[in-house]
Amino acid sequence: MTTTNKNINNLIGRWNGTAVGSECSLHQLSPYIGKMKSTMAKNLISAFSNLNDTIYDPFGGCGTIALEGWILKRQIIANDLNPYASTLLKGKLNPLLSEQSTLSLINKISEEIEENKFDIYLSQVPTWVKRFYHEKTLREIIAWKAILYDKEQWFLLSCLLGILHHQRPGFLSYPSSHTVPYLRDKKFPKELYPELYCYRALKPRLEKKAIRALRRVPQLDFRLERLCYQTNAETLIPEIKAHAIITSPPYMRRLDYGRDNRLRLWFLGVNEWKLLDEKISPSEETFLKTMYNCFKTWRNVIYKGGHCVLVLDDSNSKKYKIPITEALIKIAVYEVGGYKHIANFEDPIPKDRRVRRHYSGSKSEIIVVLKRI
Repeated sequence: MTTTNKNINNLIGRWNGTAVGSECSLHQLSPYIGKMKSTMAKNLISAFSNLNDTIYDPFGGCGTIALEGWILKRQIIANDLNPYASTLLKGKLNPLLSEQSTLSLINKISEEIEENKFDIYLSQVPTWVKRFYHEKTLREIIAWKAILYDKEQWFLLSCLLGILHHQRPGFLSYPSSHTVPYLRDKKFPKELYPELYCYRALKPRLEKKAIRALRRVPQLDFRLERLCYQTNAETLIPEIKAHAIITSPPYMRRLDYGRDNRLRLWFLGVNEWKLLDEKISPSEETFLKTMYNCFKTWRNVIYKGGHCVLVLDDSNSKKYKIPITEALIKIAVYEVGGYKHIANFEDPIPKDRRVRRHYSGSKSEIIVVLKRI
């Protein structure tokens, strides 16, 4: 596909405004910090690939690019080292087909859990986790997570992760924030809001969440390839080649994917979120080494003539003393080789999309377009 600077510049602004009420509802399975707008993903995929092409997202996050690619009838390869992100990738790319089949499966699993009467011992559960839940609710979460994981029911497991914490009635925890797990017991003290600290049954809430997730899903072609990995992007060579790489590499210590998802990660078996953050929220030195190795590996992953599109932030490189975008271009084109720089374009980030309160963070996203030669 031939792409001119004019075509690229015409993309800017085409994803302004919210898409929450119109995008595929699978995008809303569970919160994820720093997620790409679905409209941005849609336009980048449309600009840099063709129908039935294979799109590869090596830093897949919660699956925005992967899901939009599937909707646009592309073959999909998606990867993320973060177990929470990897679960959402698989959940969005393997949804259940209908409300009826979803409710039937939930009933079947519920009966299996009741028949087996799983013995759930909470003595090994960390105190900080137990503080979020009524004891009976916590036992149900642990039992359901185990059986959904064992059966590889990624869609329902993603729905379960999506209702783990919030103060609303449809969620499972005591009053807490939604995206990042913090108890709100000072704002909602137990003596004034006793109803918020009662047992919350899992099954009816999971049913409602799953139905909400399926309420606005376009027709999807399940015959298209949808490969999901959970490994290091530096060394991953997927089973099939890609026509385009479209991805947003991890921002350097700007976002703490481990810390901010620590409760969901605990239920997925990650006890040391700090160790995970060292890998998935890297320092600049680690990030630049990672990208160097990725560019080398990607030469064997992407077809010649295919585009490599990176969505980055506006930070500067201390090592190169230039914007990080320019540093990555230098690495790809001159140090690794095999790439040609096509264009950059900048998209301002509105204040309401920035993650942390009282912290400006990145003020714009820079999209770098490279071409495999």
